Amino acid sequence: MIEDQPFKVRSWYGLPAEIVVGRTWHWVRAAGLPLPHPGLVDIHLHQGIPRREREQLTYWHELGHLETLPLALLHALALWLTGRRRADTPWTLRLIIGTLAWLAGWELAAEFYTMGRAGQDYARLYRKAHPRLPMGLLFWAGMSGLTAAGTLWLLGGRRDK
Repeated sequence: MIEDQPFKVRSWYGLPAEIVVGRTWHWVRAAGLPLPHPGLVDIHLHQGIPRREREQLTYWHELGHLETLPLALLHALALWLTGRRRADTPWTLRLIIGTLAWLAGWELAAEFYTMGRAGQDYARLYRKAHPRLPMGLLFWAGMSGLTAAGTLWLLGGRRDK
């Protein structure tokens, strides 16, 4: 794989897509719909890993988003169905918290997919990377915390009377 070159894929459920990984921006074009986004998670999470391996992990991470889309949609639906019944909070706050919980959960799912694809090399690469900050720990703790806290918050609370 070469940076900024499209990589054509098809998800396990048949959705065709194209993945382009740049230094700061990534593009996933699924079924003709372009989804540009900054690669903030990948840039920080893969810090210190040699370029070739970092690029491979980033492609797998982006593919992981595509492969885990049905799971992410189920999570979004669950958040929406439970969160909309919360009567004690403005809808804008419920939307922000739900969106953060959903995106963090989807990032976790994509990185779990990456771990599965990389196998034992995943841990080996991170042990050798020696980043300035423990980005892996910050990623896993932060995304897990946002997912769990946001999801549990939307599930709890006072309901409509």
